Amino acid sequence: MPKMQSFVEECLKGAAREIERAKTEGLSIKAKGRNDMATSADFAAEKLIVGKIRKEFPDSAVLSEESYTEAQLAHPSLFVIDPIDGTHNFIQGIPIYGVSIAHFSEGRPTAGGIYMIPQKLLFYAEKGKQSTLNGRKISVSKKGRLEDFFMFCDSRIHLAKEQGKMDAVLELEKMSQHTRFVGSAIYDMGYVACGMIDASIDFKLKPYDFAAAAFIAEQAGATVTDFEGKGWDLATKKFVTSNGLQHKRLLEILNKR
Repeated sequence: MPKMQSFVEECLKGAAREIERAKTEGLSIKAKGRNDMATSADFAAEKLIVGKIRKEFPDSAVLSEESYTEAQLAHPSLFVIDPIDGTHNFIQGIPIYGVSIAHFSEGRPTAGGIYMIPQKLLFYAEKGKQSTLNGRKISVSKKGRLEDFFMFCDSRIHLAKEQGKMDAVLELEKMSQHTRFVGSAIYDMGYVACGMIDASIDFKLKPYDFAAAAFIAEQAGATVTDFEGKGWDLATKKFVTSNGLQHKRLLEILNKR
């Protein structure tokens, strides 16, 4: 197994153990803002991952949700971490959360892993290689009709309204087979990557939300763009991720006036 893959997978599984340990001991919860929380498990997972990075890759920079919120995005070696994606689900006991770790070089992804802890699903991608799920290669779905799509959408519906996209969301919900709101970007994009769903829409993400998952989806054959159809980077906030077969139509609906 390549060094980066074994390192990322070790960090993901180690962080998962820290999260479960912290949960067993009893969580402390910190309010960072309205509807924005962190737990002792977030900090424990982050501490473990960053400690491993400092030991194995001492010259690398770190961007992480809780304690390392600023970094040079074009750094030659940058790790982007979300110690728990879906923290609010985790707090509520909803089994939709996980860990995300990506590595970037000069602003471009080279590796990424996400671990959906409750389902024990470990996704991994590396530059030039097809994405895997628990060691097996994965690819996006082959559904060609938008009316047959099973979709995920950003659960923060107020953002759709603020951005003038509420009518588009309602149209897609009515048109598609099903549209669900799960509250985790790694599930939104990861499930597109493995063909479990056909598309996802996110209205306002930060780098640690999507850094690994967007890369994994792309390496599995997904089309990943912003709402204008442009390719993504660490500064992108709005995302459409799909199997590519109706991507243009999704964008057209989202951008109706």
